[in-house]
Amino acid sequence: MPTMLRLVFFIFVFTACFEALAGNESAESSDSSRLELQSPPPATVNSVAISHDGSYIATASDEGGVRIYDAKTGTLLRALAQAGDRCVVFSPDGRYVAAAGFHMDKLVGVFEVQTGRRVQQLAGHAEVETYAVAFSPDGKLLASAGRGDEQALIWDLATGKLRHRLQQPGHQPSCLAFSPDSLTLASGGGDTTIRLWNMQSGRAERTFKGHQDWVCSLDFSKDGKTLFSASCDWAHHRGRDPARFETQPRKVESEWKQWDVASGESQRTVAEPGRILSLTVSPDGTMLACGLGNEVRAYNLQKIGSGRVLTSHDALVTDVAFTPDSAAVLSSSHDHAVVATNVSDATTRFRLPGLRGQVNSIAVSPDGKLLVAGGCDERFAKRLLKADATGLEPGAVRIWNAKTGQLLRRLGHSAEQIMSVAVSPDSQHVASGGAGRDGMGVVRLWDANTGEQLWLATDHGAEVLGIAFAPDGSKLATACADGSVRLFDAKAGGLARSMAGHEGGATSVAFSPNGERLACGAGHGGVRIWETQTGRLVRACKSEDSQAASIAVDRLITSVLFTPDGQTVGECTASIGNTYSEPLRFWDLATGKPRVNVNDSRFGRGRPVVLSPDGTILAAGGKGVQLWDARSGEKTQRLTGILKKVQSIAFSQDGRTLFAGGSYGTINAWEVASGRLLVTLFTFADNRNETGQDDWLAYGADGFYDGSPGADRYVAWRVGDELQTSDGHRRRPDQIKAILSLESTKSAAP
Repeated sequence: MPTMLRLVFFIFVFTACFEALAGNESAESSDSSRLELQSPPPATVNSVAISHDGSYIATASDEGGVRIYDAKTGTLLRALAQAGDRCVVFSPDGRYVAAAGFHMDKLVGVFEVQTGRRVQQLAGHAEVETYAVAFSPDGKLLASAGRGDEQALIWDLATGKLRHRLQQPGHQPSCLAFSPDSLTLASGGGDTTIRLWNMQSGRAERTFKGHQDWVCSLDFSKDGKTLFSASCDWAHHRGRDPARFETQPRKVESEWKQWDVASGESQRTVAEPGRILSLTVSPDGTMLACGLGNEVRAYNLQKIGSGRVLTSHDALVTDVAFTPDSAAVLSSSHDHAVVATNVSDATTRFRLPGLRGQVNSIAVSPDGKLLVAGGCDERFAKRLLKADATGLEPGAVRIWNAKTGQLLRRLGHSAEQIMSVAVSPDSQHVASGGAGRDGMGVVRLWDANTGEQLWLATDHGAEVLGIAFAPDGSKLATACADGSVRLFDAKAGGLARSMAGHEGGATSVAFSPNGERLACGAGHGGVRIWETQTGRLVRACKSEDSQAASIAVDRLITSVLFTPDGQTVGECTASIGNTYSEPLRFWDLATGKPRVNVNDSRFGRGRPVVLSPDGTILAAGGKGVQLWDARSGEKTQRLTGILKKVQSIAFSQDGRTLFAGGSYGTINAWEVASGRLLVTLFTFADNRNETGQDDWLAYGADGFYDGSPGADRYVAWRVGDELQTSDGHRRRPDQIKAILSLESTKSAAP
């Protein structure tokens, strides 16, 4: 069997679905410290709470991050990683927060607000995910709800011992609320009922029935005589948007109810079209606020009528909370933000934004000196928002020193969304493709050493999704979302020719090793091969089993690659948000037939795909990076780091280092031979500054770091139960350089 055919055969036989744990942390340093990045949330904010004296705001977001803010100014005070992602609440005295969620690994944590110190870890749940946590008003008890193990646990905070284990088959509690006198706990869950539990006996005393779906939020009135509840279906409760999984999102109706606690009778039911994930009653008892779809609505409890809209988010509202004076409502959302809105006039007090940046493309210069990254707001990348949408995080091209991890410069206009970058074969030029505010495609070419722009093309009909230099550097190819592929004179910028017909948009381009052919991936699956000198279509390869054309959510990108001999092209279609993927397929260019026909959807999932420079290693992304020995077909490494979804992969020219960029606007670097995580690169964009003065951080897996002058405020470590901030002794540019040079750093202790 020829070497190339054997390579492809093993890839198809052994390739399997890639699974990666979300939010994996970098390897622990020698003193067992763990980085807790002090930055805004890069993911959905699921819970928001305010201290009883109105001084602090706490949020819990996906990937396990609790953040504490100054409630008066909105200033981020500290971030607590792996501290619960589903729910966060303040103790009655405001000194502590308790958090629960997937990333607690069956634990419920209690943390000191002022220092971030962990004071308790409460164990007892049998399943990983816990969904709610609540302090009793007298501060003596803490309750948590575990949906998977169908129980609520009650702890005595003074001793840390478990007092009650509350269980009812099928109840699956997901929300909790203590009565003002601390004697009763209300729980709501999947059996559509509400149960009231006696905190002295631990027994269920009463059951309220009347909801038609999952009970997902509860709150008592201040006098304890009334209980309020909200319900929606389970997908909504989990915070998942059916529109991401269904071609035609079904209509949804949710409801909230007002109950008389003494009699158990329903006093009021309000049904609304939309998704209610949370409700809360104002401390003065006059209003109820809830998140309904993307809106926050307030209802006057002294009148019967529809609610009024206080504010809107860019995505589903996940939680709401009143300030202690009832004058404002805090709301959190899947848009990563928290908004404080005045009730009286619906004006915004402040907005706490999240991080929406995403690295879409990375490239390493052939001389190994530069690492180039292009990124934009993830909502544009996923085709959820257009380029002219308000609130988009700015796109940028960033050039890093690949040997030292230092950010050299930021290029491009902040209004542009960058989808692809490339470095010329002589390492002297950088090209980028993306979209301007008008939605038209933009291509720029810069001098890699000075950052000077050499030419600009703005005549693409839509965003540019792929870009590549020819092996001799004479041509630059672009792939456009309007379905066209264009060839430019790389030096002068003149258009040489254009090729069309890529259904679902032209999404990626790759030159053959000899530069004679150009492969282009189509958004609706398949790859088209063009002759670069004439623009003649040589081959169109597409599997009959591809379903990409029927997928209406997220943005589909078909990654393409040539094998080193130029006789085979690989293509893999997947969505940027990982909601859809197809098998990796290889095509024989001489015949246009697949090398191996594999139709099992378990095989080959992952995007992007790339071969090492010598063609011996296949790297595939998605949720993590998986390496395969292309000769034997064996899995060799599974690479993890501070990165959830990989959008781009690049090998160094010598094949010793692999870089991957994607979610959270981060880039990870690994040693290929060992799979060792070397360095993670972070950027913190200053949206007010178009001069490119972003803060940046290069963090080594051993705890050393380098960064811009302002980077220290983003760095803290969890050492045991303590949260330690930077005192500068771990800022070691020499160690980051040594790490990236694959030198040993064992002799240096942080």
